[in-house]
Amino acid sequence: MKKKIFLNVIILMLLTSCNSTAEPIVTPELVDTNVLYKWDFEGTDSLHHLSIEDASALKNSVSMEIDPLNPANKVLKTVLLKGNDRTELSLYTSNLSRIVYYYADAAKGFTDKANTIKDGTSLGNELWMSIKILKPQEQNTNGLKPSIFQLGPVSNGTLKPPVSSSGFCQVRVRNGTTPTGDSWNWRVFGSYVYTPDVLNRDFNFVTKPYDVWEKFVVHCRYSTGPDGILEVWKDGVKYISTVGPNAIPFNRFRIKWGIYIGMGNKAGQDLTCYFDDVIIYSGNVTYEDVK
Repeated sequence: MKKKIFLNVIILMLLTSCNSTAEPIVTPELVDTNVLYKWDFEGTDSLHHLSIEDASALKNSVSMEIDPLNPANKVLKTVLLKGNDRTELSLYTSNLSRIVYYYADAAKGFTDKANTIKDGTSLGNELWMSIKILKPQEQNTNGLKPSIFQLGPVSNGTLKPPVSSSGFCQVRVRNGTTPTGDSWNWRVFGSYVYTPDVLNRDFNFVTKPYDVWEKFVVHCRYSTGPDGILEVWKDGVKYISTVGPNAIPFNRFRIKWGIYIGMGNKAGQDLTCYFDDVIIYSGNVTYEDVK
């Protein structure tokens, strides 16, 4: 009797095993530790780690919208309204209490020589960044060239030595108008402390096609020494490549994008620009990884 019960139990276990659905094997998602921040503008937290600077009265010039070229995709839309000077986003710490910077000659976790500033959230002095931009219209306004992507400097008089607005190396994508039409324009400058032939640039490099997504890749190493680097690609073609000193000690730089024409200026018309797939990498990658 005991043997019969035992056999029945074994048979029941075998039948149950055959009829059950096996647990799926979940493969852990690979995480690229060199990706510091990433925005695809999908989901409920699409603006994580970003702070909006919006000069419009209603503060509604930044929104998540359907991609004009792909209804299945969401993108970031920025609008600079007529009469205003800026609609831009900057990278902040998670509690939105301070801007995240990267510094000349400084590793992540920057501390200045006088120990007056400790920035554990800094990105170091080298990074890679990729960003997709769609521009639906010509944006030259009131004779000005709006900036739509910028690695820009920030003054700080408390640093040792102090940093002022002079002598900065700044790179930004601007909208330039030539006799033949609207073109992408890169402005790179280092003011009077640098060799103008090396860093002072303000030129149109390619005619801008409207309503087309274009991908920029930027590699920066801000340094006071010969290892300074600035490289820029658009859609796989390198347009800018400089090597050598491109900063002064303790320079710090912020990352921002949107539409900006400089304080005190005003847009002569409503201007629109779309952004997608913005990724900031550490300095431990190559163009082949980022492209």
